[in-house]
Amino acid sequence: MLYQFDRLIAPYRQAFNRLTQLPTAIVAMGGLVLGLSVAKAQQPNATAYAADASPSIEKTAIAQASVLADGVYLYGQSPEAEQIGSAYMVFEVRQNQAVGVFYMPRSSFDCFYGNLNTDRLAVTVVDSYENTPHPYDVAMAASTIAATHPIQDPEFEGFHRIDDISDNDYSMLETCKASYQQEVWE
Repeated sequence: MLYQFDRLIAPYRQAFNRLTQLPTAIVAMGGLVLGLSVAKAQQPNATAYAADASPSIEKTAIAQASVLADGVYLYGQSPEAEQIGSAYMVFEVRQNQAVGVFYMPRSSFDCFYGNLNTDRLAVTVVDSYENTPHPYDVAMAASTIAATHPIQDPEFEGFHRIDDISDNDYSMLETCKASYQQEVWE
């Protein structure tokens, strides 16, 4: 009996484990709304960086180097575009400053803006329903951090690079740029 129960719930357990490992999306029933959770474990990192008010010459030189080549990038939790239940981020980078969008196919989307650092994308996500800002980090994969600058094919933990950016991706990105580019580019 126990074996049958374990076999029955195994797919759900696997799905739950994947969801708990995802760094971005929470699907809210009743509309499949994309929301972002700000992990408490990530907040001390942000304050630790802010607490270092006097960066060394080395840190300043690294910060001035291009972490990621200017351009538009699309990443997904699935290596394929438009997979229901997977979260995606599309963003434009200009001199280590980014404006973008987190979304799930056939759902709402949330805009973000912020900085691309040598080890993470540190952004402010604006909830599309409440219009409230939340700090959020997307860590770069270890292989990306060790790469030379600028990074040609960056990797983010939990995300896959997708080359084919759709018209819908560009449309959402343009909406977010119109609202938030002044926060980082102007």
